[in-house]
Amino acid sequence: DGPSRRERLRSGMAAVRRHEESLAGRFLAGSARIPRLRLYGLTDPARLGERTPTFALSLEGVPPDEAAGRLGEQGIYTWSGDYYAVGVMDHLGVAEQGGLLRIGFVHYNTEEEVDRALGALAGLVVG
Repeated sequence: DGPSRRERLRSGMAAVRRHEESLAGRFLAGSARIPRLRLYGLTDPARLGERTPTFALSLEGVPPDEAAGRLGEQGIYTWSGDYYAVGVMDHLGVAEQGGLLRIGFVHYNTEEEVDRALGALAGLVVG
């Protein structure tokens, strides 16, 4: 919305941000209910505006590369490893386990896709 191109762009980007924050909040709430899943970074829902909707996580008993592969087989695309942040992974103490699993949600993702990813993650720690 807005009379100028600039104002319409601002409005559009604000809508994108609200949608991404909603998806991030949904993922945070759902991931908190998955046993043996650990999120790294800001996890306080009140601080969603301070983070991106990309999450680094670990699943107890499931190496990150295996988790990424198994999720990929279900059509859920993630990344595993150190994401070129070797120092951060060393600092977090996860380098020796293969880094972390990374999953993100952006403007073209839906709530249903977040729920599907959460279900698949829960299935990895159960199965």
